[in-house]
Order: sequence, then C-alpha cells, then structure tokens
Amino acid sequence: MIYTAIIARMIPQESFALMGVVLSIMGFAEIFSQVGIGPALIQRKELQPQHLTGAFYTSLILGVLFTLAFVVSAPLFSKAYKLPELEPIMQVVCTSFTISALAVVPRSLMMKEMKFKNFFIAGMISIVGGNLIVGLLLAYAGFEVWAYVWALFAQNLLMTLSYWILQPTSFPLKWKWKQTRELIGYGGASTLFNSLNYAATKVDVMLLPKYVDTLPAVDGRSKLDSAGVYERSAYVMSLPITIMAKLSDNVLFSGMSKMQDELERLRRLILIGTQMIGIIIIPTSVFISIFAEELVTIYLGPTYADAGVVLQVLFIAIVFRTLTRLSDALLRAKNAVMKGSYYKAFYLLLMILGVYWAIPYGLTAIAWSIVATTFIHYLMSIHLCHVLISSSYWIQLKALLPGLLLGGITMISALPFMFFSNLLSLGPLFKILAAALVWGTSLLITIYVAPGILKVNGISPLELLPQRLKQLPIVRRLFK
Repeated sequence: MIYTAIIARMIPQESFALMGVVLSIMGFAEIFSQVGIGPALIQRKELQPQHLTGAFYTSLILGVLFTLAFVVSAPLFSKAYKLPELEPIMQVVCTSFTISALAVVPRSLMMKEMKFKNFFIAGMISIVGGNLIVGLLLAYAGFEVWAYVWALFAQNLLMTLSYWILQPTSFPLKWKWKQTRELIGYGGASTLFNSLNYAATKVDVMLLPKYVDTLPAVDGRSKLDSAGVYERSAYVMSLPITIMAKLSDNVLFSGMSKMQDELERLRRLILIGTQMIGIIIIPTSVFISIFAEELVTIYLGPTYADAGVVLQVLFIAIVFRTLTRLSDALLRAKNAVMKGSYYKAFYLLLMILGVYWAIPYGLTAIAWSIVATTFIHYLMSIHLCHVLISSSYWIQLKALLPGLLLGGITMISALPFMFFSNLLSLGPLFKILAAALVWGTSLLITIYVAPGILKVNGISPLELLPQRLKQLPIVRRLFK
C-alpha cells in the first residue's frame, strides 16, 4: 500500500494503463502455465516423493515454454492494442512464468503445512526488496513505467529464493509419469476454474484500453489517461479482495481440504466466515464509499481526485466479490472445480457483456456494471454451497445481518459528519481522521450497549474470538 501510494505520484497515469493490460494478460496465462499443479499438491491427502518430482518438472517445462511463447508473441499483442510500448514490457514481465515455476513445490508444501509465519517472511522480503527498494529507486531515477516492470521482476525473484530457503525440499531426480498424471487430473479442472474466475475479475481492465476511443471525452485528460485512472481505482478496490484471496488460498483452502469429508464442520465454517467477513467488509466499504474522493486524494494524489466517484461504486462490488472467496475455497477443497467452472463461465460472460455495454457511457457506468454482475455471482455462490454441503440459503444470507446493521450505523454516523465537514471546509486528511474517530466510536458504543447485534445462528465473535486468542502460543507464554 505504501508503494502504491508513492509510485502513483512518481510515474505517469498512462503507465498504469499499460501495466494493467500486461499484468491482466500475464496473470491469466500464468494460471495455465502451471496446470493447477500447486493446488493439486495441497488438495491431495497423501503425497509421495514422485508427486513432488512430477510437479517440479511439469511446472518448470511449462514455465519456460510460456516465457518463450510470450517473448515471440509480444509484438502481436502490441499491434492488437496499438500500443508499441507493450512489446518490450511484456518480454521482460513474461520471465515471471519461469521464475514462479521454480517455486511451485516449496510454496505449495508451505501452504499445505500452513506455515504462515514463513509465508509472511517470504512476502516481506520480496515486497520490501522488489517494490520499496528497486521500484522506488528506479521511479526516483526517472525510469517511469520501467520502474514498475523491474520492481515486479525483483519481487518474483526474491519470492522464489525465499520459498526455497524457508521450505527446503528434496525429491527424486528420476521422473515417473504415473504420479504426475494424478496431479494433472485435479490440476486441469482447477486451471479451468481459476482461469475463468481470473478473466472475469480482469475484464474491465483488459477491455478498456482496447476500446478506449469509445470512452466519453474528459476535459484536460487523454482517453488513455482515463483508462489509467480507472485501473488505479480498480487496483485500490482489489486490495481487500487480494487479502481475502490470500486468506482463501492459504488458510481456507488448506483447512477445508483437511476436513473435506466433514460436512457439519464445513457448514459451520462457511457461516462463521460469512458472518466475520460481513462484519468487517460491509461497514468498511460503506465508510470508504462515503469518503472515496478524500481517500483517493490522500492515497494516490490530487490528480486522481475525480476517481473518487468510480471508487464509491466499486466498493459496493467489493462486498459481493469478497464473500464469494468462501465458496471458491469450498469448491476447490471438495474437488468440485469442474462444476464450479460452469458457473464461472456464465459469470465471465456477464462481465464481458456488462463492461462492453458500459464503456461508451463512461467509467462510472463500467463500475455499476461490475456491481450488478458481482451481485449475481454472489447469489450463484450461495447456491453452490447449498449443492455441495446442503447449507441453507436463508441461514447463509442471515449470517450477513450483523454486517448490514453495522453498515447502517456507519452510514448514520458518517453522512452527517460528511455534510458538516464540507460546510467547515476541512482538509481531506483531517476530515478522514476525524470521521474515522466518529465512526469507530459509534461502532464500539453500539457493540457495548447491544452486543447481541453481532450474534446470529447462535454464533457471536465476542464469544468466539477470546477462545481463539487464548489458544495462540504467544498468549499462552504471556499468561503462563
């Protein structure tokens, strides 16, 4: 987040439009470059040494092939988008296929064993080294979009090295096909599922530069700059989703895979997860939507101030998109990714049609099309949970009530403050700090006066969290 805030002030807006295209294409292709080998290692209950051998060689061969394919095809993408700058950028960024392939085995084993402390260390080394050091130094030196490119390269390299150091792994050098075939059976369906889901979440960023000429004109800004403003808005919106995606992939998927045959535990986990996410994400999204313009101005700089309207709308979609991560983890753990792929294909089709229709009407219309589509997608995810674990539709929706109530309280406390602070002409930073204080105080008072507001389906975080905290090793040591 620090890196994003600083880099937005150091490189041109059109650079983000370029990188948005490159990263969307690369991210989509990366799903295919590993054919779901990593998730297959995690989901499989029993692993043999030859499973690791097959995973390593398969990932590496595909990684190299995908790198070579994009080096050769980069001019075609550049020509298709009519952006000559794309070619050299894509030819550097595509090395991530090979670099990431080298990390598939240690990363998957680390995730399977739920070694999240090691994940944290590896993540901090790569982000600090790649983004904060390489990226910001090059941006300061005037490298513009290339500061972003080389920061990504350094981040990938440091991440792969960290995984091998923190999760040293050995396996036979001789490769046998039988165990590899077992992994690819699950991995192929997982790849289809992930690719459809990823494409649906990146449709707006990928289509907008392609059809940028159909956007309504904005005074004082080129249409490619407008695409860059939207890309940054979508990126800011994606930050909470990225956190939930990591939680889904690292914790929920690993945990659900261990209990994949225990339906009652899975049903309880879905309800608790829905309730907890709702309590956190709904009031937060409401607050951010109300103060979107001020937050964007503080975070990305004054040149992005008019992106506030887009962000207001996108943060409505964030609630539905975040909640669907629970059903995604369940599908993968229950080996039902092929069934889920049909739903993801329909979701992708809705996204394409919605974004394509909205582009001529402007950035805000695109954002509203995202809201409508993600809401439909969330309803589909509730149905999938019912199909897989017989979870009640009503009980799943009821689990959102505490979050909706806190969201309503957020609106009641924040909107009057917004009105009076505008009359007093408060600065953006002071306004946000004061509003956060009023908002936080109102929520705490509400919970203190009426703790039952958080309880639904017999579950309350006020009862659940203290029990979990007491089990933490650090807490046990402190109160031994």
